[in-house]
Amino acid sequence: MIDKLPTIQPRMSDQNPAVAQKLLILITKKLLILKIAGTSSDNVASNPNMRTNSIILIVAAIAILISACGTDNTTSDSPVGGGGTDNGTINPLTDGGTDNTTSDDTAGLWIDGTPKWHPTESGSGELGSSGDFEESLAYSDSSPTEALAEADDITSAGGTPPVTTIVTDQAQHRLTGGSIDDNENFDEYLAYRQSVQNLGISIRDLDPTGRIVLKVTGQNGLSIANTQVSISGDGVQVSLRTTSDGTVRFHPEAYAASAGPFTATAGDVSVQVTRGESATITTDLQPFNSDSVALDVLFLLDATGSMSDEIYQLKATIGEVANRINRLPINVDESLAMTLYRDQGDTFLTATLDFTSDIDAFADALADVQADGGGDYPEALDEALAEALTKPTWRSDSSTVQLIFLVADAPPQIAREVQVPYTDSMITAAQRGIKILPVASSGTDDTAEYVFRQLAQFTGGRYVFLTYGAAGRATGPSTDITERDYEELSLDDLIVRTIVEELESLTNTDNDPDE
Repeated sequence: MIDKLPTIQPRMSDQNPAVAQKLLILITKKLLILKIAGTSSDNVASNPNMRTNSIILIVAAIAILISACGTDNTTSDSPVGGGGTDNGTINPLTDGGTDNTTSDDTAGLWIDGTPKWHPTESGSGELGSSGDFEESLAYSDSSPTEALAEADDITSAGGTPPVTTIVTDQAQHRLTGGSIDDNENFDEYLAYRQSVQNLGISIRDLDPTGRIVLKVTGQNGLSIANTQVSISGDGVQVSLRTTSDGTVRFHPEAYAASAGPFTATAGDVSVQVTRGESATITTDLQPFNSDSVALDVLFLLDATGSMSDEIYQLKATIGEVANRINRLPINVDESLAMTLYRDQGDTFLTATLDFTSDIDAFADALADVQADGGGDYPEALDEALAEALTKPTWRSDSSTVQLIFLVADAPPQIAREVQVPYTDSMITAAQRGIKILPVASSGTDDTAEYVFRQLAQFTGGRYVFLTYGAAGRATGPSTDITERDYEELSLDDLIVRTIVEELESLTNTDNDPDE
């Protein structure tokens, strides 16, 4: 049973009658197929999607008829604006559309130009073939939303905006999740790693065994963020930057170091440490003391076809996330960016939107993003993370809280030789004090979870995973995470809470925006 009918938004080209006739013929044929397939009551009972798909196809046909009968997008003197459907709000599913265009306000933010969201047929300028569109409407086990999204992709394959966009009520798909901190439960994390390695899966490994945790404090014993800690000894000379809680994590194996000892220096104070130890470097450095905090947040998004629900949720909630951050007791100078990635053979491999403090412009650019491509399971995470750290204009490491939210459901191409493996990038992030916070999505397997938890643990971030009620969690089959290990929150709550925790560590204050 359908609780709400889809919202219909006619978007027709000048060839309304011809295009509408073609689509109506195809929809009628598909309704006949569904009718034949669902003739018996047993079929309908066992396949409720048949009835749902039939209703949606009928509604789509009505929308096409209405649109073909004279809907246009010209300006009118009427107060409601020429009969159009624009109500001045951003629809995260349709604004930006499924074509290959973007708004003038956001085009300049894309560092290498606006990505091409969907493949096009050169020179045709027509809709996809009848066979393609028929195939997209075929009955399958997909949900109505997924089936319509696939059909929308195919009809826009010729570079022409889709004739009709059907937007279902996706409030029911509001994403929830939990998170864990593997640095807090380090021995359990090491046991998890060993259990996954025993499965014989392909991985890129940086052994965290022997991790040394160093905390820098200053006047009044408060944490010192964004300060350099130099570590030397045993053939090693490396500089790490403290995160907002005044901590660095030195992993000797990442630098081919042996047992040590090592000398760690912050300010003019040094301590000696060996593998597996924790130490505090007590200095007279001045802790954070400002009315404003610079915050750079980059969203690293897997933009392949399987990520449509997660990208939709970000579109729907990014404004609320920004508003809640702005309600914090301390003034936050926030700047947002995103790096998208797919894989080789797709319309783009990576694409980066530069940092902007214009949250509306960022939201507009995010609304343009379309999930597509990604034929096999692994994706170009190696290349994307390297680009996220180098292309956008991050502000100074010494004065900015810097976070990367990786939203993905697949591991990198482990077998592919790449210029900068993700293991190199996470070393770079740790040296700059950038925390990586993976958000594992549906479809995450053992390899993906292993990689995501590597990135989080090494850089001091939390591992976030989405939850799907009775369907379980976005974790691998061999995970050690149980329901007792986390609190379930909405995705936007998880993002805001993570940012608030970073700011509280920096300012030593309570910055809960909802209190």
